[in-house]
Amino acid sequence: MNFRLLFEQITSHVACYKSYVSCCTFCFLLFAFCLFFGCAKIVMPSGGPKDTTSPKVVGEKPENGTTNFTGKTIKITFDEFVTLNNASENVIISPPVSEHVEFTTQGKSVILKFRNNLSDNTTYNLFFSDCIQDFHESNKLSGYTFAFSTGDSIDQYKLFGKVENAETNQPEAGVFVMLYENDIDSLPLSTQPNYLTKTDDNGYFSFFHLKSKKYKVFALKDINADLMYNLPNEFIAFSDTVHQAHFYENDSLFEADTRSLITLRLFQEEDTVQLIAPHINPQKGVYHFPYKIPINSFNIKIEGDTAVDFFSKINDTKDTLTIFFKTLFIDSAIVYIQTDDKRIDTVEIRPYRNTERYGKTRVVPKSKIDVTLSNKDNLFLITTLNFSYPIKPVDSVAISIISSLFKGRDTTVIYISIPDSFVMQVPIPYVFEPKINYSLWLRDSLFYGYNNDTNDTVMFSFSKKTEKDYGNLILHYIVEEKQNIVGYIVQLLTSSQKLIRKDFITSSQKIEYKHLIPGGYRIKVIEKKNRNEKWDTGNYQKKLQPEKIFFIEKEINIRGFWDVEEDIELDTG
Repeated sequence: MNFRLLFEQITSHVACYKSYVSCCTFCFLLFAFCLFFGCAKIVMPSGGPKDTTSPKVVGEKPENGTTNFTGKTIKITFDEFVTLNNASENVIISPPVSEHVEFTTQGKSVILKFRNNLSDNTTYNLFFSDCIQDFHESNKLSGYTFAFSTGDSIDQYKLFGKVENAETNQPEAGVFVMLYENDIDSLPLSTQPNYLTKTDDNGYFSFFHLKSKKYKVFALKDINADLMYNLPNEFIAFSDTVHQAHFYENDSLFEADTRSLITLRLFQEEDTVQLIAPHINPQKGVYHFPYKIPINSFNIKIEGDTAVDFFSKINDTKDTLTIFFKTLFIDSAIVYIQTDDKRIDTVEIRPYRNTERYGKTRVVPKSKIDVTLSNKDNLFLITTLNFSYPIKPVDSVAISIISSLFKGRDTTVIYISIPDSFVMQVPIPYVFEPKINYSLWLRDSLFYGYNNDTNDTVMFSFSKKTEKDYGNLILHYIVEEKQNIVGYIVQLLTSSQKLIRKDFITSSQKIEYKHLIPGGYRIKVIEKKNRNEKWDTGNYQKKLQPEKIFFIEKEINIRGFWDVEEDIELDTG
């Protein structure tokens, strides 16, 4: 054996091992040093401030305002890369063209190509409706228009206006506004407009480059995108007169006298086709029958495998009829419902079948009568028990009322009786004093519904307000006679639009609103052209505008233990 060679190999391996250990030690120390001093932290460059500027037009081919245009392509160039957001819907070409226009982007340019020849001696206006955006930050270019003419001159007349919702008075954004040169009533029903634009976010619209003519003006919330009023669920607004286009120096609706602005009130015509939806059976013995249009009157007849007795009622909005069965049928029953003395619906109903699965066994869940308490804190309203199902008659039911007086407690037992009739509410015959804590206790199985369900044990805790927690409002409504107006519906609303009271008045009078909770209140007024007590929408073919709704500008503030008296002039101007 060559010991010398062996010794040299061992020495070489030891040196390599020392070098490896030294390297590892160095790397560990370097890592710890960087970790301690934070020298290994990598930060991406911030890229500078965020771009918030809209794209700017730097070139137009042909130029904006070109006359004698004979081409089919328009190219608009910007100072940065841009995109088009749904150009087919958001670029409005007025007058409309017969074929769709092709929209493309090419680098920093937007290109429009017309497929068909344009009309002779016509001024065209392109409105881009916020659809041009820069590529990176989606900053929109607002209000950009491009005009050109196939004739010798550009038309320079304009019309301005706004569109409001007739029922809410709120501005309608994104609604088509249409102009017709001919004064023919059937035009919006069968013909596309001569000029077209859209309302902005505040409901305003502008028409530029019009001829010096008078125009019929319409607004349309178009459902089927054909620019015609031909669907029952579409909204329309129309002006009772034709409007002369005017010449203004600048392209701004605010340069015009506000009195010359056209105001259109958008409405949906009343639906006269009644429909009944599939009935709902939420619990044993209860059936809801929803209707599309509110019901003024109804009559019910039921045929079944056994004689059945029932109760019925309509909800507050009069669009859902509910039947509660006093005696339950076994297999099925046929319900005949006549509404408004003309329509008869025939519905087959079956017993309640709702079941739930527990493990492998299907069981019918136990149902019960829900009991709630209303007017718990109102000093001037009777505290009332409310039941989810009509309850059976009973001569005497004991209810315990526990009151906290000073440091002690006092329990009073009162007795109530339930008559043999449709009863879902029972007033509590007890005088509750203000600022005293009460507990009202109902033991289980105290009341039974006609469906044989009963109540669980329930405890209600409450305290009545004092007289100082209420204020009074006295309003003197001042009414001046107006042509075609027979009266007004006046509604007192809370600041959250909750209806407190509604009155129909035909002349000047005083109305007192007593026991109001402190807070802000508004007055809503409906001008009535007939004597029904609801708001009537419009009808275009009958040339009926929707009844005017307006709010009294001043909000009335009610304070506790305080009377407020105001004069209200019912004048819409």
